[in-house]
Amino acid sequence: MERIKTDRQCSGEVLCMWGVMSLVLGVAFCYAGILAESPMLYCTGKVICYTCPTVFAPAAVFWALRNQMDKGARYMWKHYKVVLRLRKQLLNAGIYTEKRLGAFKWAVLPWITVHFEPGFRSGRVYVRNSIKFHDRLGKIDLSPSLGEYVVEQAYLTDDENHYYFVFYDSSLERRLTFGSFQAFRAYARQTDDYNLFVDQYTELTLTHQLLVGQTGSGKSYALHGYILQMLLKPVKYRLYFADPKESGIALMGELLSPETTVSDFEGIVALLETFAAEMRERQGKMKRLLSGKIDGDYRDFGLSPHVLIFDEFADFSLLLQTKDKKQRDYVNHLISQIVLKGRQLGFFLWVVMQQAGSNNIPTFIRDNLPWKVVLGNAEDQTYNTAFGAGVEIPAKKMEAGEGVYTYPAVAGKPRLCSFPTLDFDILEALEAGVM
Repeated sequence: MERIKTDRQCSGEVLCMWGVMSLVLGVAFCYAGILAESPMLYCTGKVICYTCPTVFAPAAVFWALRNQMDKGARYMWKHYKVVLRLRKQLLNAGIYTEKRLGAFKWAVLPWITVHFEPGFRSGRVYVRNSIKFHDRLGKIDLSPSLGEYVVEQAYLTDDENHYYFVFYDSSLERRLTFGSFQAFRAYARQTDDYNLFVDQYTELTLTHQLLVGQTGSGKSYALHGYILQMLLKPVKYRLYFADPKESGIALMGELLSPETTVSDFEGIVALLETFAAEMRERQGKMKRLLSGKIDGDYRDFGLSPHVLIFDEFADFSLLLQTKDKKQRDYVNHLISQIVLKGRQLGFFLWVVMQQAGSNNIPTFIRDNLPWKVVLGNAEDQTYNTAFGAGVEIPAKKMEAGEGVYTYPAVAGKPRLCSFPTLDFDILEALEAGVM
């Protein structure tokens, strides 16, 4: 079957034919003028030959403008290559409108443009939306047509006239590596007081978090990086540790804050009560402060964040299920109050576990932990329980410390992340009091 050509291909062929015909006709007139010794014929031929460049000049200017020549030659060339690949792939995928003029037909592809960020590390592809292709554009993966770039997220513009696809350069290393605590400290102090960095491209505001990953996926190292950052902030962070398995997080808690580190069931319940009581105390203080700024939160008043890191939450949940209904309801009420009221007040719950199924954590609590991270190559069920059914996970082999996350208004769909490599002794840094 004959492959259909695009409107631009047809226009280019017509332009080339016109240029070649002008050149041939001009040379013919010049030759005839020489043979006939006719200056008029010769001059006419020269004029026709001179019109050949004028045919291509406007097209070249239009091409340069379309590829954003005002941003430089390199930008223009990269824009052209990416758009050309995209057009070829959309044509092969049948995403075009067929036009006819008699027996002649051609394909009109959706309008495409690309915006690169400085350094060409990331950018956006914009594709014009239409009724005909709305559903297909919403599901399509443009990554195979972007060369070294990989699409991370896809959205509709506010007016819904275009889809835009956020991409990044897959050849660049996302993960940060710190060979010393001094290097880590220097980098961490560049972030906002209430923000935490994950990798070179991910810095997020503190909130409730769900951290999921099997043994060996890098959960502990992710937590170590988080905790070190919080300890380095000019604003004092108050940390609480609940660890039923008494693992490395409990050891770190004993070093940093032994009075708010617990591992037994009764101690964890008491810690939740203390955390909730301090939150209610903050609520009274905030009520007075909010009279001057009704839509503010704890950050607007320079208040300290309180973070309860609950490691191996599933173990605690299993123990809780063996208790009577009154106690189960009481504990779940405490946790629910924290996740519902804590964000504005600066009290945050971080739940760490291997599986986030409803038998391990109440659905209501899980759904109200807005910052969700799944580390490693997990099973589909793990992704579904963490992010919701039907989510699309990037098909990438995850090393330890690598995974995907969602975060409101930043990553509505799972986005790649890579936690830093800490090539220094964390406990030694803590024990030496370098912080």
